[in-house]
Amino acid sequence: MKVPWIPKERIEHSALGIIADYQDMIGHTIRPPIPVEDIIERYLEVNLSFEDLEEKLGMEDVLGATFIKLRLICINEKLLENKSEGRLIFTCAHEIGHWVLHRQFINVAGRSDPQKNGIVCRIKNSRHPIEWQADYFAACLLMPEKETINAFRKVCGTEALVVNNVQSSFGSTSLYIDPCIENWPYIAAMVCEAGGFNVSKQAMIIRLMGLGLLVNLTKERIGWSKSYCIAR
Repeated sequence: MKVPWIPKERIEHSALGIIADYQDMIGHTIRPPIPVEDIIERYLEVNLSFEDLEEKLGMEDVLGATFIKLRLICINEKLLENKSEGRLIFTCAHEIGHWVLHRQFINVAGRSDPQKNGIVCRIKNSRHPIEWQADYFAACLLMPEKETINAFRKVCGTEALVVNNVQSSFGSTSLYIDPCIENWPYIAAMVCEAGGFNVSKQAMIIRLMGLGLLVNLTKERIGWSKSYCIAR
């Protein structure tokens, strides 16, 4: 489905607006980890379910789906596995992004075609604008800029980490010795722990790069299929 271009600033503003409104509802300030399930069910008043979406929809690589008229967000139940916790949380936040950013377009499309009353999120479509927008919303919601910068500075200092090598030149996994790509999982884990973020290491690395806190000067693109990487 095609959606209009939305500036990053507006997407971030929408995500922070959700946090602010949720805080007003519960009466106190929240810090990461952001309670995405409670935001879905109590603040948005949308039902949240966990189902075998691949079997239900007859599709492969489905992570989640948002059905506007039903006020329902479905998450692939396979993500309930412990090893997928980071992706589970991110997928919930991603679907919140669809609800906030895109439900008006789904409502319009659904008037002419009842089959277009929802959004099905598949891995193969992750580069589509509608999915990128929801991904960026999720990153801003789960890893707000201020909290992410503060957590980074606690463990890495005030200067950005500049990555010049894929593997450590010193045979060490200490990021203080060599902030190489091999050590990305350690960098991410330390920042997550410092800030209380309940996200995957890959999601955190992407966020740090987007904020300019991690600068990759190698030719290696973000990717987690190699032995030194830990998948989202």
